[in-house]
Parts: sequence; C-alpha cells; structure tokens
Amino acid sequence: MPKKLKVLVVDDTELNLLLISKLITAEGHLAVAARNGQEAVDMFLRESPDLILMDVMMPVMDGYEATTRIRKLAGEKWIPVIFLSAKAQDQDQVQGLEAGGDDYLTKPVNLTLLKAKIKAMQRIAEMQRVITENAEQLTRYREENEREEQLAKHLLERIIYNEEINNPLIRHYLKPTSNFSGDIIAAAATPGGILHIVLADGTGHGLSAALNAMPVIEVFYGMTEKGFSISSIAQELNRKIKLLLPTERFVAAVLVSIDLSKRAIRIWNGGAPTAYFVSENGEILNRWESNHPPLGILDYDSFDGKTEIYYWHDDGQLILTSDGVVEAENADGERFGYQRVRDALASEGNDERFDYLKRSLENFLGDRPGQDDISMVGVRCPLEYSGETIAPEHVEKEFNYHISPGQWRLNIELSAAELKSLDVLPLLMNWLGQIRLNQKQCRELFLIITELYNNALDHGILGLDSSLKCLEDGFDRFLSLREERLAALQEASVIVELQRMHQGEQDFLVLRVHDSGPGFDFSKLVNCDLGANMGFAGRGIALVKSLCAKLEYLNEGNEVVAIYTLT
Repeated sequence: MPKKLKVLVVDDTELNLLLISKLITAEGHLAVAARNGQEAVDMFLRESPDLILMDVMMPVMDGYEATTRIRKLAGEKWIPVIFLSAKAQDQDQVQGLEAGGDDYLTKPVNLTLLKAKIKAMQRIAEMQRVITENAEQLTRYREENEREEQLAKHLLERIIYNEEINNPLIRHYLKPTSNFSGDIIAAAATPGGILHIVLADGTGHGLSAALNAMPVIEVFYGMTEKGFSISSIAQELNRKIKLLLPTERFVAAVLVSIDLSKRAIRIWNGGAPTAYFVSENGEILNRWESNHPPLGILDYDSFDGKTEIYYWHDDGQLILTSDGVVEAENADGERFGYQRVRDALASEGNDERFDYLKRSLENFLGDRPGQDDISMVGVRCPLEYSGETIAPEHVEKEFNYHISPGQWRLNIELSAAELKSLDVLPLLMNWLGQIRLNQKQCRELFLIITELYNNALDHGILGLDSSLKCLEDGFDRFLSLREERLAALQEASVIVELQRMHQGEQDFLVLRVHDSGPGFDFSKLVNCDLGANMGFAGRGIALVKSLCAKLEYLNEGNEVVAIYTLT
C-alpha cells in the first residue's frame, strides 16, 4: 500500500489553499499550509513534508527563492516540488524548473491533472525511499565490511609476520591487487640457523586467496622452528592444503633453505615461476624451474618432496617471484615475461639488483594495477660468512664424568625403514627443547646433530664419498647415488645417544652416534682447516669440531662422540 504523504501547500490566496488542501485530504494525505515563501521555508524545517505544491507570486518571498532555499536545506534528500502559477509563459516554466522544481502546472489548476501528478510523485517518492533505504543499508554493509576487513588484515599480518623477514640479507616486495594478498612471503630460521623462506601464491585474489595460503604459515613456522627440512615441510603443506581446501583451490609455492655456513641452497618449486641465482656481475649461475605441481593437488603417496641443491662459490643473490610478476601486462597488452626479468637481473650488481627489478616492473605497468598479486624476494648469499655458530678458538679437555641425580640419557635406534623415511633431527631437537636451551645452544646443537647423523648415514651406511661433490656435476651425482643406495637399503641401523653429564661446576651434553657400517676414513674430516677449506665437502665436521669441547671418532669411524658445554 502506498505511503500516506504529508503535502506542504504554499499559496497567498486562502481560497486556493482551502481547495487544494481538501483535494489532498480527500486523496488520503495530510495537508499543511504556508502563505508565503518564508513560511514555506519555516514549515519545511518544522514539518519535513514529502511533497510541496508551490505558488510563485507571493509576498515576503516568492516561490522561486523559497524553492532554492528548501533545496539547499534538504541536501541530498529529494523532496518533489510542483509549481502552481498563473504565469504560463515558457520562460516562467523554465525559471521554475531551474529553481529546483520538478513539475509546473498553470492556474486555474486542472484538479484531475493535479491528482495524477500527486500520484506520480507519490510513486517516485516511494521509489526514492526504497533507493535511499537500500543505499543506507549498503553503506552500513560497506562500513561493517571495512571494519571486518581491517580486523582480518590485522590478524593476517600478525600471523604472517616474523622478525626473520627483516634479516639484512633479505629484500622483499609485495603488492596486492586488493586489501588482501593471495601471495605470502615468510622467513624463519631453524634451530641450526638455516634460513627458510617461502613464497606462496593462493588461487584467486583478495581475502579468499589469502585464506587459501593461510595453512602455509602455520606449518612453515612450526616445522621450521622444530628443525624439519623443506622437503618434509612441503610434504606436510601438501597434505594439509589438500585436506582443508576445496578441490579447485591450491597453492603454488617455492620453498627455500639457505645454509650460509655451507654456502648451500635447497629449493622445492611447485607451480611457481623460475627462481634464479645471480652472480655479482649479473650472470645467471643457476635456475630452479617448477618441477612439481602446486601444493594441494596430489595425494600423500603421489607427492614428491625432492629438492634441488646448489652450492655457490662467489657472492651472489637468489631471486624469487610470483606469477604476478611475469604475467603483469602493460597498456598494450604485453606481458612483462621471463626475458624482462632476466634482463633486469643482468643490469645491476647485488646491492641494486632487487630495486632495479622492482622499478622495471613498475615502469612497465605505468599507472595500471597488476592483474594478479605481485611479490618478489631477493636474498644475498655472501661467500664469506662469520656467524655466531663459528667459535674462534678450540681447546680440548680431559673429562671424567659421573651422572648426577636428575641427569638423563636418551637412546634412539633407527633401522633401515626409519633411515629411509624418518626425519629424526626435529625429534631430537624437540627433546632438547625441554631442557631450556638458549637460542645459541639450540642453533649449535642442531648443527652438531645434523652433521654427525648425516655423516653416519652418508659415509658409514651408504658408503658415499664427499669428494665427489667437488667434481663437475658432482653434487647431482652424489645426491643421485645417495637416493639410489638409500632406496636399496635392507639391513642397517644408526643409534643416536644423548646424555647430560656433570663435571665440577659445569654441565655437558654428550652426543654419541653409532652406525652399523664398516667405517670410513674420517681423518680428513677431523683434521680439516675450517678457515682454509672453501670447497663443498669437509666443512661440516670442521665446524662441529670448533663448537664442541671434544670431538672423537672411534673404531673404524662408525662411532663418534661429541661433548658440548652447556654451562
């Protein structure tokens, strides 16, 4: 049912006021009267009418002036005004419409026509009311949505942020197409000080894409903190994303592990653009193309967490990008593409390269936004690294131990099946985490356990020779041979023993690793000069020796004991 109108009738003639007011009342509406323009303005403020019937020629203030003032007072609210005047010239009607009138009837007024005009204005007023209500509702929805987006953005930023992203070696750039980015960049360090980086790109744009990538963060930070490899992290990410997200949703990602002490980069690339390692003079020394599907597509048994490794032998920089970079289009519809990426990388040295790539992309786009979220990461990889984990001096001591009350011993024996599949290092570090080690101790012990365990497996069990890594394509051959021998392994075991001991006022952690292999020539590893050795093999044990109070290989090399000072 149409809404009843409040109609303001403005006329300086009483008869006209009476006649028109009765007509309005007979139509079921409410009439209020004003006898000049000033009264009309005052009544408008007091009564807030829905429709105004305005005479033109009146004392005090004419209808044109009154209408102009009413329009200013009404602001954005539309109040229909119909002029009723004896002035019948075209120019009079034009003046009335320009003053703010919506229609113009000449006197004597045709009452039938006036009723029709009122009904038409009633319909228009009803539509205006609905439009206004809808607009107000949309405004409320928008404001509520903006508040929710701000909260969501704040929470996402807090969840994603980690102090390691501010590592001076890392540069990063993120430009979303909306308030939320489907691209995620994160960095964290393992207990052993190995730098992990992930650049993930969720399907789509905006909040939904950001939510797609959220499972990445929890798994990445949690598993990195426990010391898992990026291969294990990729495996778990794939499982969780496939479990949580709809079938059509997946996450392209590149996972990176950088060991600065060994000058080694491991990368798992699933559906992300090619990653590059670039020398100081702009030469691309290595590239990692996508050789895996994005996360969340394959089931657990089909997933391949194999990584590709590269050892750098000169200062360089690792560059990662999302597909928003290579697929960015300029005003002519041209894509930025891989060639422009490579040209930009070749144009500057390590210090300016990242900024130059960023500027090149921005200049290419001009004022156009990207079609997709844009993200990129640059990581400097220096040849010389003097981290806290490298002790400046090494002095061996003689030890006579006794196990004090409350001390403990942990033994883990791994058979061939576990050696093939189990990531034992996070398990051991999780145990050590219960004895409240500080960050430096965690980092150093992680490195010690990693090196001794890997040497037992690689040299003691699998019979691999690290010198193979120094040959051309040697590391690929080393990894291939390792994978082949590990797959064929039937009977073998590695025993890892951790023991906390006490001597005088000091506490020590004793690590013993024993393998079932025939042993190997460990003399070169133990006697290696860490400062002089810049090759790809032998640095690990030399570094372990520098961190320990004592390091000793026993028997034929299939048992090693490391003593680490806790207090």
